Amino acid sequence: MYNDTIKVANKIISDSDLMDIFQKMNEEMLESKKISNQEILQNEKFEREYQNWTMKNFEASFKCTFNFYDDTTITVDNYNTFMPIFNTRLQEVKDMWVRYDFSYWIEHGRDFSKSVRQYINMNIYENKMDIEVNLSSEDDKMDDVFRLIKEKITNAPEKYDRLIKKKNAITNKVTFALGMIPSIIICTLLVFVPAVRYAYSMTFVLFPIATLILGFMIGTTFFERKIDNLYANITPPKKYAGYDSKNMKSIYKDDIDEYLNTSEIIIGKNINNLENRNKITELEKKYGKFIPKELLIILVLSIIVVILGKLI
Repeated sequence: MYNDTIKVANKIISDSDLMDIFQKMNEEMLESKKISNQEILQNEKFEREYQNWTMKNFEASFKCTFNFYDDTTITVDNYNTFMPIFNTRLQEVKDMWVRYDFSYWIEHGRDFSKSVRQYINMNIYENKMDIEVNLSSEDDKMDDVFRLIKEKITNAPEKYDRLIKKKNAITNKVTFALGMIPSIIICTLLVFVPAVRYAYSMTFVLFPIATLILGFMIGTTFFERKIDNLYANITPPKKYAGYDSKNMKSIYKDDIDEYLNTSEIIIGKNINNLENRNKITELEKKYGKFIPKELLIILVLSIIVVILGKLI
């Protein structure tokens, strides 16, 4: 036998990853039961000394305890009961404990007899997943499930990715692009105010500076909260970093070490995290394209308003 404990750190484990693992467990259990039943039919024809068993007296179990945010708990002891809860109430799950267990005998006549018990335990929380494995070095019946688990963890995306590292830059890019749209319109309409038109005509830089400043203000005021809401559940926690005596307030900064030591499991409060990450990516991609066009429009309008100011 060999034991292993897997700690999952700085990974995003999706609900579909978990689904694939649980489906694989069920498939392997059904296949093993089928093999065991076949061996019963084959060996019942022979005396014990002529029997060959790879899975005698086979027993398997798949159990899960769901702990919900409403302080209720449900324990199920089969896959068919497990899946409806997993599919419909995953957003309510605070944590879940899965126990997957095989026990059987390997026998070859009267010469060899060995008891085998193998299990995989998964303790799944929103910010971590601990996996305890006890497998037989002489029998590989659980190896496929174990390999799939390791594959899912190895290939899972990092939690501390570009979206988190560049949060401020992404937020500024999106809010700036959104704020510039009404800012350009407002600053252009102000050309019809004589005093403003005259001020524009005095210097080429006044119109673009006014437009940029107003754009930042509008973006920050009206659109930054939307981005912050998308980031709310995926950013690092804060830790105390000292006291600012000048401004008389405590200073907090991102606790990156803590963030890197934990993971993001898509259950419970994390259920929308992947969707929010995708929305942030889409917003950056969409509105990032606006900025060069907006700057070009500002440049052209700057020339026009200066000319108009001098002509009118």
